Amino acid sequence: MRTVNSEKAISDVEQKCADRGIRLTRRRKEVLRTLVLAESALSAYEIAEQCNADSNDPMPAMSVYRILDFLRDQQFVHRLETANKYISCSHLSCGHDHAQSQFLICNECRKVEEIDFSSEAFSVMEKAASAAGFSSISPQLEVRGLCDSCEIN
Repeated sequence: MRTVNSEKAISDVEQKCADRGIRLTRRRKEVLRTLVLAESALSAYEIAEQCNADSNDPMPAMSVYRILDFLRDQQFVHRLETANKYISCSHLSCGHDHAQSQFLICNECRKVEEIDFSSEAFSVMEKAASAAGFSSISPQLEVRGLCDSCEIN
C-alpha cells in the first residue's frame, strides 16, 4: 500500500508550484489531496463526488478535468490510460527527476503501485517494438495482476 504523508506532499507541491511561478489553488489542492489519500485510482467523476461530499460549493466534473490536466502537466498526477483513472505521483516529495512512471494494477482491489523502470529496460522494449514493426510506443506501461494481499485471499 502506498504510504504518503498527505500534508507533507501537499506542502511540497505548493513549494514546487511557487518555484515554477504557478498557483496551487484551493480547488487544485482539493483534487490533489483526494488523490493522495485515495486507496486506488479514481475517475474524474469519483474525484468530483469525493470533493463535493462535504462542500457547500460543488465542483463540476468539467472543472475536475481541467484541474487534472493541470496536475498532469506539472507531473503531480498520472492518468492510467487503460482504466481512464488517476492517481497521485508517488514522488511528490522528491526533489529530483524520475524515469518514466510504470504502474502495477491489482485486478481485485484496484491498488496501484508506481514503479521505476530503467531507461535500459525501456530501450530494450523500444527495440523489440521496432523489430515487430511499431515505430513508437507509449512510454507508460500498465501491468495488471494481483497484489500480495489479494493473491493470499
